[in-house]
Amino acid sequence: MQKKSYLKVSDYIGEKISNGELKLGDRLPPERELAKNLDISRNSIREGLRILENIGVVKSQHGAGNFISAEFEETIADVMSYMFILKGMDDKKITEFRYAIEWEAVNLITGKLSTKSKEELVYYLNKLEESECEKEAVIYDKKIHYLLVELTNNDYMKTSYQALTKIMNLYIPRLRGKIILGMKGDKALSGAHRMIVEGVIEGDLKKSIEGLNHHFEYIMKYQDN
Repeated sequence: MQKKSYLKVSDYIGEKISNGELKLGDRLPPERELAKNLDISRNSIREGLRILENIGVVKSQHGAGNFISAEFEETIADVMSYMFILKGMDDKKITEFRYAIEWEAVNLITGKLSTKSKEELVYYLNKLEESECEKEAVIYDKKIHYLLVELTNNDYMKTSYQALTKIMNLYIPRLRGKIILGMKGDKALSGAHRMIVEGVIEGDLKKSIEGLNHHFEYIMKYQDN
């Protein structure tokens, strides 16, 4: 069975990326040149490039051409959205996946942070503890957890976590609402965040993991109510 013409574009660019000829930010050859090299029509070239743009590999800039990109967050979020709906995933599975990412993040960064990163974590922790309303507290709660994953410098983890957060915001706002309501004024939760941050900064993995476990125990408790 003959391969569809537009798929040749994906294979061609994929090969160029794999062998290092094309890197992030590089400009692709003009459509006319690609069509000649692949012996296919310019319409097929455009179709192939459009598919690659939809999945985040290519980015088109009007008047400048097409460039190698790496904007996969939306694609992964879309795939996870379908998986959440079609496979009937529940809130608990989403929480378990989030815990797995954060658990690994804490293991990777504990005792390995720069002074700047430590100061940023402490700043968010202090802002969380000083929050005068739940809306403000949620903002800094999220900032702490985002930063824990961000500091791993692991693009797979960061992209998965960002996509996961989008899924939670899109499909299970009731989960966030129940947790916020259930944990309102709960000093023990604040203590869990402090344990995580202090453990990570001090290089005390036992302490940071214990804090993380407490945090997710609260989430599991209130999401089931």
